[in-house]
Amino acid sequence: MSSSGLPETTELVQLALHAGKIGCWGWRADTGVVSWDGNAANTLGVWPAAPTVESFSAAVHPDDYAAWQDAWRKTLEPGGDGLFDLEFRLIRPCDGGLRWIAAIGRAEFREDKAVRIVGVMRDVTERRTASLAHEEAASLLAGIVSIAADAIISIDEHQLITMFNDGAEVIFGYEREEVIGKPLTVLMPQHFQAAHSDHVRTFATAEVQARRMGERGEILGRRKSGEAFAAEASISRVQVGGRRIYTAVLRDISERKQSQALLEQRVADATRNLRLEMARREEAQAQLVRTQRMEAFGQLTGGIAHDFNNLLTVIIGNLELLEMRLQDEKSRTLLQRAYDAAGMGSRLTARLLTFARRRALVAAPLNLNEIVIGMAEILERSLGEQITLATSLEAAPWTVIADASEVENAILNLAINARDAMPGGGKLIIETANMIIDADRIDAGVLVSAGRYVRLSVSDTGCGMSEDVLRHAFEPFFTTKEIGKGTGLGLSSVYGFVQQARGAVALYSEIGLGTTVNIYLPQAERGNGATADSRESDTKPRANGERILLVEDNAEVREVVRGHLETLGYVVSSAANGPEALQALAERDRIDLVLSDVVMAGGMSGFDVARWVQTNAPGLRVLLASGYPDAVLRSEVPGRPQPEILRKPFSRSELARALRRALDAGNPVRSF
Repeated sequence: MSSSGLPETTELVQLALHAGKIGCWGWRADTGVVSWDGNAANTLGVWPAAPTVESFSAAVHPDDYAAWQDAWRKTLEPGGDGLFDLEFRLIRPCDGGLRWIAAIGRAEFREDKAVRIVGVMRDVTERRTASLAHEEAASLLAGIVSIAADAIISIDEHQLITMFNDGAEVIFGYEREEVIGKPLTVLMPQHFQAAHSDHVRTFATAEVQARRMGERGEILGRRKSGEAFAAEASISRVQVGGRRIYTAVLRDISERKQSQALLEQRVADATRNLRLEMARREEAQAQLVRTQRMEAFGQLTGGIAHDFNNLLTVIIGNLELLEMRLQDEKSRTLLQRAYDAAGMGSRLTARLLTFARRRALVAAPLNLNEIVIGMAEILERSLGEQITLATSLEAAPWTVIADASEVENAILNLAINARDAMPGGGKLIIETANMIIDADRIDAGVLVSAGRYVRLSVSDTGCGMSEDVLRHAFEPFFTTKEIGKGTGLGLSSVYGFVQQARGAVALYSEIGLGTTVNIYLPQAERGNGATADSRESDTKPRANGERILLVEDNAEVREVVRGHLETLGYVVSSAANGPEALQALAERDRIDLVLSDVVMAGGMSGFDVARWVQTNAPGLRVLLASGYPDAVLRSEVPGRPQPEILRKPFSRSELARALRRALDAGNPVRSF
């Protein structure tokens, strides 16, 4: 090239450097100064003074400082190639900005000593930032793909597998080395392969680039074991370098359905438990209100009774003084009537004080059977000829600690109430039974604490009580009798006596059926708990795969009994009343036994359900449950064979034994 072309060449080089945003730099050994041109200055910014190697290296990012020093040292080494080639980060002194610099230089040596370096540099911040972002995205994607529970599979345009993640290994049972490079059809059942290949070819020319999970419907996959399974899949298509790449995300539906069913069951259980807890809290709140009301009544009546006793003391004392002065027989008759009235008032105040828990009870060991037997004669006289008295007594009742007169008074009060509820005659049944409450149990809405009790039950076949009357039955001075025929202190005094004896009292009643009052008195000397009684042994007869239909209109009782049945191993379905039970019997493929409450809402009793079963499914077993004694319930249907009636409240052991008696009796159960 001629010398006349040199300026033109230099100008072209400058244009090229400017267009490429490439700056020139240099270093001189004699001055130690690093210099650069305008293009480089645009990248490096303004420096406070002429930069030296030391000041320049101080601006290198700490993470790149060691690499920069090593590259600079090697460039200056005699015998080396003298090449400086490094990408590093620089913190600009002018504004603290971080820039990526790609610098290349060549050292010039004289007598094996570097005298200067000249080179070029370029700002590669955007490229490095994009590269780092790409690397981060690629790492993030690789991490997601590797830990994803779903199968993520990529195939090329020939439908050969190019990627197989950990989730795919778990779902299909293959190691990735076993399937990479093989056709995708290795993961499909034979009869599904042709349809899938057609789908991929159609998707290759479709306008959409992706189809989401579930849009295609259900597909089938095949595990290494040969097992076929249902799945859902989403698929995408991308074009890379003129080649199509397909990526599918596949989900095993069977696992999802199982999880969904489990979740739905947990939600149902949580909802059921929440409803039960709400019902318990509402009942506890109602019981608290009743207790507070009774306590207020007790304080009031106790004060009245004490004041009235003082008046009676004055009246009786003056009557006694007057008696000593009277000689006329007619006057003495009038005086005796006054004495009798004062005695009635004294007994009334005793009831008031018992209710108020302010009269000291004379507690002593008692055998309730002896008290019931001892009162039989007086009860028969009080009840009249139209009412039949029957007893069902525990063979060996436990001893209780109570005031004998209060027990007698309670029985008499309940018997008189029963007599008044049966104006046309009927039956009065008095029962005693040893009871073990192995967990807090609700009897007719009353919570009975865990322990050992003797239950004294007084039942009648009278008119029964409405729900409104039941709510107020234990309140003092509440009565449904005519004025002058009742004080309203009968049940309230029973309640007060039982509470003072640390027991519990519960009422069952149904209009037209009758009333049962259960009194729980704690055992005098409690033993080692429920395990001391053979009836509550831990060895409970269990299910043999039977299916039971539980019919109970009380939701709380239904859930408790259902829990007992499932714990014993039975398969349980439930109905809230008789009509629902008949519908369930018609729809179920197999039921081995119907466990039904006797008295239910919905127009059908447990006896009605039992009669339907006897007529339409005579091989099906029936077990009834009720808070009323057999004698009360069976009085409605005399002369007909009826199933066993399990008395409420019952323990799980009692339930287990009653179920086995019903299921194992007679001919084998016919399922339908």
